[in-house]
Amino acid sequence: MLLNMDFHECNCKNITITEGIFGEVWVDNQDQIFNDPIPKTIKSYTMINTNRMEVVVITWGATIISLKCPDKYGHSADVVLGFDDVKGYSNPITNPFIGCILGRCANRIKNGHITIRGRDYELTKNDFNGKHHLHGGTNGFGRKVWDSYITGCSVIMSYLSQDGEEGYPGAVLTTIKFKLTPENKLDICMRATTSKPTIVNLSHGSMFNLAGHDSGESELRKHKVLFNCDRWTFADYTDPVPTGAIRGVGGTVMDFRIPRILGEYMEKVPPGEGFDHNLCVTKGGQSGSSFVAKVWHVKSGRALEIYSDQCGVQFYTGGRLPPYTIPEFLSSYDLLEDIEEAEEIGEVYKNDHEDEEEEIKVEKHYKKVTTVPKKIEFILGKHGAHYKKYCAFSIQPQNYPNAIYYSHFPCSILYPGQVYYHDLTYKFEVHLANYM
Repeated sequence: MLLNMDFHECNCKNITITEGIFGEVWVDNQDQIFNDPIPKTIKSYTMINTNRMEVVVITWGATIISLKCPDKYGHSADVVLGFDDVKGYSNPITNPFIGCILGRCANRIKNGHITIRGRDYELTKNDFNGKHHLHGGTNGFGRKVWDSYITGCSVIMSYLSQDGEEGYPGAVLTTIKFKLTPENKLDICMRATTSKPTIVNLSHGSMFNLAGHDSGESELRKHKVLFNCDRWTFADYTDPVPTGAIRGVGGTVMDFRIPRILGEYMEKVPPGEGFDHNLCVTKGGQSGSSFVAKVWHVKSGRALEIYSDQCGVQFYTGGRLPPYTIPEFLSSYDLLEDIEEAEEIGEVYKNDHEDEEEEIKVEKHYKKVTTVPKKIEFILGKHGAHYKKYCAFSIQPQNYPNAIYYSHFPCSILYPGQVYYHDLTYKFEVHLANYM
């Protein structure tokens, strides 16, 4: 069903938007009178332009579930990871922030602890074996149902995060606008306001493989990557949180200032888990959005350029796919296995047989059951795809990670009366010839 299309207002005659129903999810009722969970409808919005580029977003986590674009031969393919239904997206084990909004604070916060104006706050610890806070917590923005509507050729989504959610202070109202243009650009405009001083750092977690979402590691390694970044926030390989040091990329595996073939660099990153690091965008003094990165797949000709107004960008190559299982979640999803350890205890009984007393030792085996996480071999994605380690990459412009701890990092605190903004653009192109 075509809704709310005003071509005269925004001059987007080449864009159509279709609203649909993706599914239903049960959420906790905020009403104090009725505490039982209530069903909420997950809406979908399909945006298509005249170049046969198609983007589908849903209101669960403001998630991009599909992004189709043609290659140099005219064949269209879906280039983002995703799931077929709501069950796949709502499972916290098999969906580690794939394709959703990352917030209220993207990336990691050391020890899940922040201090704002002399007051301490403990946040949810959901990363690095329960040590750090990641992407807004266990039930951050990417695991909420957003309100939505269509205006002109854009889809608007909003969510009100209550004071104390995941440990954060202040109620935060966030609005996201998705807009597909005739030039094959997907603009994602993020805005937020708050009732109390709090941290806000928003990004988007789409995971790409320009050869196709189901192409796997072999095709990912063939991608060429270019970053407009001359420094990076140093993090020791034993702990992913930045130490506060900022180092130049020259002479290191972090140097993508000229195009590099991704597969030749991934193993060189200690301890051999690929990239999951924050680079510092070279701004050159200009304000507003600037070029961040370019990635292209030579065989298909598909290329992706990323623009943003943020100072940092997290580069991730899927080294934690499938994710590490979290023990406290496992029993709910039948992903436990039992390891039995037998203990032998001998008991002596008297047995009268043929007038001869005989001692018989009876061994009883008592089983001690130890519950351990079952190894997940792959994540079952859409259309039966198996998502494994290094099957996709994610480029997430944002503020520097853990900025609350370092005064020389850009401030991550949003105050009442201020407006947080982040303008992010994915621009898709087709290279008809092999170059660079």
